[in-house]
Amino acid sequence: MKVIGHRGAAGLALENTVESIKAAIEAGVDAVEFDIRLTADNLFVLCHDQTVSRISNQHHVIKDVEIEHISDIKLHNGELLPTLTDALKAAGKTPVVIETKGTGWAKALAEFLDSYEPIDATVISFNHAELGRFAKLSPAIPTYAIERTRPFDAIQMAKQNHFTGVDMNFWILNPLTYWMARRKNLEIIVYTVNYRWIAWFLYLLFPRISITSDNPHHMQFLRRNSRLKVHASKS
Repeated sequence: MKVIGHRGAAGLALENTVESIKAAIEAGVDAVEFDIRLTADNLFVLCHDQTVSRISNQHHVIKDVEIEHISDIKLHNGELLPTLTDALKAAGKTPVVIETKGTGWAKALAEFLDSYEPIDATVISFNHAELGRFAKLSPAIPTYAIERTRPFDAIQMAKQNHFTGVDMNFWILNPLTYWMARRKNLEIIVYTVNYRWIAWFLYLLFPRISITSDNPHHMQFLRRNSRLKVHASKS
């Protein structure tokens, strides 16, 4: 079972910041996830919400402001609002899971990733139509359809669009949804698993999934168990 840091590692540092990305890596994640949005001039910055009001003392709507006016916003942890380039540099060789917010980002993200140095990136989104457009532009990059309440719709959508998998709220994962996704050769990520007992329960039932967590430092027992099983199978 792989462990993915959520919004960097939101339980250890301010979400979607360079600090949180580095905290996730230090915690030993298999990959680090963060959210991106387009600015008015079609550039990407890290932010979960439409505005920066929850992570700073400013109230800008990201899609309405150009990068030069928003990238110098000081966040609550003292950092400046990071760009996608800042995030990828902070991640280094650690695989990244990029959650895209809003609309109209497919072409811009495909062009950005195509021009960037080779990285191990996965793109996920609730906007399945836009994700489908991105998948056609960048077929080599893994894509996952995110779903909160309708797992069967997400599985069908993912199969039709040739996505790599589905990323669903952990409480809608059950033996039936797991079986259907695996039957269609789709990988599974679940979010957001922040308690050890839930992680252990999921591991016992669905050891081949990946989990996203705010607290990846509490989930390392899952990776140790996975490595032990792999070692045992080879011996």
